[in-house]
Amino acid sequence: MIEIITYIFEFILMVLSFIASFLVIRKKSKSKVPQSNLFLSISSIFVGLYALSTIIYSLIRQEWAIIAFLKIGMISIVLAVFCLFLTIQILISSSKWISIHRFYFITLLAATTILTLLLIFTDFIKVIDIKTSETHFNPIIYYPFAIYIAFILVFSTFSTYYYGIRKSTGESRKRMLLFFFGLLIMLGGLIVDTIGNTIEIEIIFDFLLFCFLSIGISFVTASFLI
Repeated sequence: MIEIITYIFEFILMVLSFIASFLVIRKKSKSKVPQSNLFLSISSIFVGLYALSTIIYSLIRQEWAIIAFLKIGMISIVLAVFCLFLTIQILISSSKWISIHRFYFITLLAATTILTLLLIFTDFIKVIDIKTSETHFNPIIYYPFAIYIAFILVFSTFSTYYYGIRKSTGESRKRMLLFFFGLLIMLGGLIVDTIGNTIEIEIIFDFLLFCFLSIGISFVTASFLI
């Protein structure tokens, strides 16, 4: 039963992500910071690809499919949080953030590229049970992946609160609060997923992860549609 509900939330997350991407990019021309709309739209697409890849390998349940689409999903998450980080920095500091903080941007871009290449070319996934799609990750690759995602989400949440919410008023503050709550919920999903991978009761925690991500992406998108 939990497995079926998990599939439903995976599908919901995929649909919500692609719809969110379409709606946000439609408002790009009316936005005061159109670059933030662009990066959020791209981030939403990658979240949708993550959900789609999870659905595909869960349905095919062949070793090659589990490894290939799990890698695609993990790469999608890396690129999604990278674009989300840029969204927040531009939203807070304007489109000049990249040119002003070029060193930080290049450093983060290099880290993102290296991690993506490691995920593509290293053999770090071991399929334990094909029927349940249960896998084991080589910690040498998985820990940098988890630390990268955690760092981006934690730093983005802090930036949104400290430089956004505290220094904004009125409608802008309302948008920042929605964005902030969305990030907190997605961060909660990451914590849940990490716990699930640690104690190896993945089916329950996978359901919670997609539930959290679906709600989080809704809050983040709503902040741009107000």
